[in-house]
Amino acid sequence: MMNIYLKIAWRSITKRTFYNVLNIFGLALAIVCCTLIYLYNNYQLSFDTYHKNANNIFRVVYELHLEKTEYDKGSSFALYDALRTNNLKIKQVAFSINNQSFLVNVDGSLDKRFKEEKNVAFTNTEWFNLFSYHWLSGGPSQLNEPNTVAVTQKQADKYFGTADAVGRTIAINGQHLAVVGVIADSPYNTDLKSDLYLSLPSLKTLLPKVEPGFFKDWGYLNSTNSTFVSLVKPAQKQTVELELARLTKQHLGDGAKYYSFKLLPLKNAHFDARYGGKIQKSLLLALGIIGLLILAIASINYINIMIAGQARRSVEIGTRKVLGGSTWQLFMQFITESLLIGLIAVIIAGGVVLLFMPAINNLLFDAEPVHILSFKELFLFLLIMLLIITTGTGVYPAMVLSRVKVFNALKNNLWNTKAGVSRKVLVVIQNVMAQTLITCTIIIVMQVDFLKNTDKGFDRKAVIIVPVGNITASQKEQLRNTLRTMPGVQSFSFCNNPPSSDSQRGSTVKFSDREWEKWPVRFAIGDSAYARTFGLQLVAGRNARTNNAMPEYLINEGMAKMLHVKSVNDILGKTLLPGDVKGVIVGIVKDFNVRSLIEPIEPSVILEQKEIQTNVAIKLSGAHTENTLSNLRSSYARILPDQVFSYKFIDEEIARLYKTQNLQQKLILSAAVVAIIISSMGLLGLISLITIQRTKEIGIRKVLGASITDITTMLSREFLVLVSVSFVVASPIAWTAMHYWLNGFAYRITIQWWIFALSGVSAVLIALITVSFQSVKAALGNPVESLRS
Repeated sequence: MMNIYLKIAWRSITKRTFYNVLNIFGLALAIVCCTLIYLYNNYQLSFDTYHKNANNIFRVVYELHLEKTEYDKGSSFALYDALRTNNLKIKQVAFSINNQSFLVNVDGSLDKRFKEEKNVAFTNTEWFNLFSYHWLSGGPSQLNEPNTVAVTQKQADKYFGTADAVGRTIAINGQHLAVVGVIADSPYNTDLKSDLYLSLPSLKTLLPKVEPGFFKDWGYLNSTNSTFVSLVKPAQKQTVELELARLTKQHLGDGAKYYSFKLLPLKNAHFDARYGGKIQKSLLLALGIIGLLILAIASINYINIMIAGQARRSVEIGTRKVLGGSTWQLFMQFITESLLIGLIAVIIAGGVVLLFMPAINNLLFDAEPVHILSFKELFLFLLIMLLIITTGTGVYPAMVLSRVKVFNALKNNLWNTKAGVSRKVLVVIQNVMAQTLITCTIIIVMQVDFLKNTDKGFDRKAVIIVPVGNITASQKEQLRNTLRTMPGVQSFSFCNNPPSSDSQRGSTVKFSDREWEKWPVRFAIGDSAYARTFGLQLVAGRNARTNNAMPEYLINEGMAKMLHVKSVNDILGKTLLPGDVKGVIVGIVKDFNVRSLIEPIEPSVILEQKEIQTNVAIKLSGAHTENTLSNLRSSYARILPDQVFSYKFIDEEIARLYKTQNLQQKLILSAAVVAIIISSMGLLGLISLITIQRTKEIGIRKVLGASITDITTMLSREFLVLVSVSFVVASPIAWTAMHYWLNGFAYRITIQWWIFALSGVSAVLIALITVSFQSVKAALGNPVESLRS
């Protein structure tokens, strides 16, 4: 019997090619979107779940309880040492210093120098005992010894080609390190990724300026320090946290009341934005909902076109019933057709995803490409999609068509009020979804553009950042003298990071003779030219000067307000202790954002700290930029022959801060475009069917003198009313969703009325163009042919 159903279903599909192509294309497009969202969500949810005993691994994080609670994923070496030496029912402890940058020299050749940016870590054997890494040669045991390093396969190939890397040496900061192992390249779905693993005992040799407090001070907390523990059972988490609180009080005394150390499950680390998580689960949920909405839009298209086209199958339905066909047999026939159409759509969608995945990654996920983790799981997902489509699109039309009475079917009288109302409701629901996506797209695009192009209190135009590392005083002076006389350079500043960066540097401060303040301050590290180079506006006092007996600091207006003094004269000239070095406040600058605009502008202080001025920011004049960069490259090679020249425009660095928002913008825009295309195809199919069903009416109206405009208006009016009703329903839904989303930003756009007007007009125009295409075609037809039909 199934064989007969399939033959008839295929005959029906090929007979009504136009409408079935619309259905198949719409469903395939929706399945492609759902599949991509599934792959993205599945990829994100898989991060670091492959490690052995991943459920028992936790990251040590902390909360700093001041006037505003601060969250950080960092830790200290002293904390790690205490966990390792105290009996806290901890199975394993591991420590690493991540995101380090070094210049690597291979074989002492100038041609084999490699600048490694934030992909180097210090660690030891414990790290590889805790986490799952695949060693291709060598092993981690020698990483407990100084002057040793393990490299990934990618780095080994880059440094040594096809030769065996184990036993070879590389040089960093003049120190030779022996390669003791080669590790398989890290899986894509991990946040614990480095390319070089330097032995922890090598730290003092490679970074001789590391302060003694780094190893002994419990409070020497740094975001680049990572401490992980493995528990025998996850239920021990609370017990270990209580022990951490006891150890904190033991090491910090009264200061312990400000700190609260927690254990963050490894499986949650990728999603907790407070502790450096890369993405939030709420975004994955939102993407899942968008995928279901698009699938619903395509399914509604199918249902509407199937039911609207029932008049064209009236004789078939009536004849089948007269010849003894049961309701169940008709039901199964229409379900089979839905199954076959769904199967074709799924095959097309699966082929598109597999063939065009690289192009899709470049278009949508260029910052972090999505990878298919399991083809078996992908096949299972597509099978589930097929079942959902067959059930969702096939059951209702099959029930409606199979229950048609024989008399009505043979008289071609299948239309009824109930079916018409259902079709209109479905069209409204479909367009509500599409218009909601259109409105959300406009608002998200505007907000992301606002974030990327709005600067609070500083000027980033034509400013580049050139890494210089820890250069000598002589080299710095040579570079300074060269830049002063170089054409095309307006100003420059030796600094750590520009304004609006992902830097977490900061601390509480001690102002004048007062106690330590109860609120944190962010640090902007730069010399006396920092304010001029970045266009910071001085509102009181003067600029800081270098090489004074006592360091001089600039603070922003936000910090001046937080000090709660009567006038600026009570601030200028007063001492400030930000961290360890006491200085004097000499000026106040207009508020500027040290971090991204997602966060509010915080109290900030500009201080020098020469030892971490590892970059030089250069303000270009904008004229002859290529020549300036060429001169800069030549001068850099002459003054810093042991370094590798590179630069980045600040615009690029600021855009990187909003990677998640950029992704949201791309995904919602793509979803809106897909929703519009599918909705338009649905309207095109419906108007085509309705035009056919009203063929005689159109002919009579034309004979009686109706114009093309009259006919087009008659056929289009109903759909335009439905789209307008959809706009009224969609607007408050979109406003609520976007109001909630914008609340996550300290600086955001205002939702204006014209955004909804633009969305509504766009939806009406798209519907009008789609419907008019078929309406005008029908209106231009020969009325004689229409009456003969």
